[in-house]
Amino acid sequence: MNDAIAITSGTVVLPDMMLANATVVVQNGTICWVGPDDGASVPPDAAILPAAGKLVLPGLIDTHIHGSNGDDVMLDGEDGLRRISRDLLRYGVTAWLPSTLAAPHADLIRAIGWCRDVVRNPGDGAIPLGIHVEGPYINPAKKGAQPPDGIRPPDLDECRALLDEADGTATMMTLAPELPGADRLIELLLSRGVIPSLGHSDADYETAMAAIRAGATHATHLFNAMPTLHHRKPGLVAACLNNPDVYVEVIADGVHLHPAMVRMVAKLKGPNRAVLITDAMSAVGRPDGTYTLGPNVVYVKGDRCTLADGTIASSMLTMNRAVRNAAEYAGIPLPEAARMASLLPAKLCGVGDRKGSLERGKDADIAVLNQDFTAFATIVGGKVLYRA
Repeated sequence: MNDAIAITSGTVVLPDMMLANATVVVQNGTICWVGPDDGASVPPDAAILPAAGKLVLPGLIDTHIHGSNGDDVMLDGEDGLRRISRDLLRYGVTAWLPSTLAAPHADLIRAIGWCRDVVRNPGDGAIPLGIHVEGPYINPAKKGAQPPDGIRPPDLDECRALLDEADGTATMMTLAPELPGADRLIELLLSRGVIPSLGHSDADYETAMAAIRAGATHATHLFNAMPTLHHRKPGLVAACLNNPDVYVEVIADGVHLHPAMVRMVAKLKGPNRAVLITDAMSAVGRPDGTYTLGPNVVYVKGDRCTLADGTIASSMLTMNRAVRNAAEYAGIPLPEAARMASLLPAKLCGVGDRKGSLERGKDADIAVLNQDFTAFATIVGGKVLYRA
C-alpha cells in the first residue's frame, strides 16, 4: 500500500462548514492537505480514492458502546474486543471507548483488564482510546438495563483497585451523585484523571449541582435512567442543561429520545457540549432475536432492544446513523452533527489535538460516507481498513 492517499472530489465536512469538490491528501498517516480539488498537491505515487457524490468526514468516535456483531465487552475477552474494533469500521468509526457494565468485582476486574490490554495493543480496526466504566456505583432505582447484582454504593478502596487494574486507561466512570460517598468518589476520579459522569441516578437538582461544582463534567445518556424533567422538580437533566461546562451524551436513535428532544439539547448545549453516542450492544449488525448485554437477556426487534419486562436495554444504533439522524430528523447542520460525533469525543478522550477533525497535521482518521450515510471507506492512521 502506498504511504500517500488522495480522497478526491468529495464533499468535505469541516468543523464549521462543508467544502464541495474537495480533496484530502494523506501521507505517512497524517493529513497534509484539505482544500479544493484544483489546488491540491497530490504526490505522484498517491493511491486515489474517488469520492464524487460522497461525504468525507473525520473518523467517528463512539465513547459509549457495549458491543457489536455478536461480541460483548463484558463477555468475549480481548479477541472479542478486537473483533468489535474491526466491525466498527463498517460504520465509519475510527476510535471508541469500550464500555463496561455494573458487575461483581471479579467480573469487572476481568473486563477492565481485557480493555486495558486492547487499548495498549489494539490490532487493525477502530482504535480503543480508553475505557468507559459505566457503574457499578449507581442507583438501583434507575438501573435501566444494568445488572442489579453488580450495583453497589461507592467503595473507594474498590474503586482504587478498578483504576489500578485499568492502569491509566480509564477515561470515564458513570456514577450516581446522590449515593453516600459520591463526593469522595468524584474527588478520587479527578485525582486519577478520570471523567466523573452523572447517570443512572435519581438525583434532585441541588444534589446534581453540588456534584457539578465538585467536578463532575459529563452526563451519561441524558434523559435516560434519570428523573424526568419536571417544571417544579428540575432534577439532574436541568442541572446538566443549565450548566455550560457539562457535556451530555445523546442517543439519537428515535427510541431513547424523540427527535424534538435531540434538537432541544443541541440548541441548549451546542456542538461543543452535546456528544453523539450509540450505547450499542452485541446485536448490532445481526437480525432480530435474543442477545446478551452482559448477563442480561435482551430481546431485539428492529431498532428496539428490551429486557423481558420491556425496559429499554442498550441500542441498535451505529455512529454513522447517529450523525444522519441528528442531521436529518433533528435538523442539526451536518458540520455540527459531525463535530458531535468526532471532534467533541476526541477532546473528551484527550486526543482533540490530533484527532476529530480534517485539518492539516492531524491523524488521518477519515470516514467516507455515501449520501445515505452508509460507509464507503474507513481510514485509520492513513490506512484504508474498510472499503464497501
